[in-house]
Amino acid sequence: MTDDTDDSLTRPIDRLIDAMLDTVMTDGWSGVALDAVAAQAGMTTPDAYAVCADRGQLLDAYARRVDVMACADAQPGSDPTARYDELLDILMRRFEALQIHRDAVLRLVREVPADPKTLLQRLPQSQRSFAFLAAAAGYPGTGIPGALVAKALSAVWLATQRDWLRDDTPDLSVTMASLDRNLGRAIDLIGPLLRRTTDVRAGDEAQ
Repeated sequence: MTDDTDDSLTRPIDRLIDAMLDTVMTDGWSGVALDAVAAQAGMTTPDAYAVCADRGQLLDAYARRVDVMACADAQPGSDPTARYDELLDILMRRFEALQIHRDAVLRLVREVPADPKTLLQRLPQSQRSFAFLAAAAGYPGTGIPGALVAKALSAVWLATQRDWLRDDTPDLSVTMASLDRNLGRAIDLIGPLLRRTTDVRAGDEAQ
């Protein structure tokens, strides 16, 4: 990967993430090992281990980096329409962030499921990611309501990702249409449940 950024000014975790993505491009997920990624990043294996203990944690770190990019300048919505629009924008920016390394991400999507242990270990980070994104838009991000939203967004993401994988439009219009459709259905479905759990919690706190 060609980058004009001075390595000395790049965070070690970002150097490792970028090296992992480069390795995925050349050798696939099966070729990703901490020592090889460390060497690609110009780091020793012990220094890399101090940042991320294994290749699975590198995937988690990449997910968090993408989440932060997606939530840049996000403003929690003050009403249902504003919250929905903000969440739609955040999720779309997440796809746009993945688009930067699209070829590597496509290989990860294809190959990581063949590694069940790594896939299962990533589930907690996936739920944290969607809770974080939901909270940035003004939806609940903790407790039962937060867990409900995170699970719904996980389903929305997987459904939309199938269209993103085949989307060759320059502005990702196919992905945007799919995301709006899937997110709208999910919010319509969980909206009454969210209000119910929020009302129950408010009643408990008032006692």
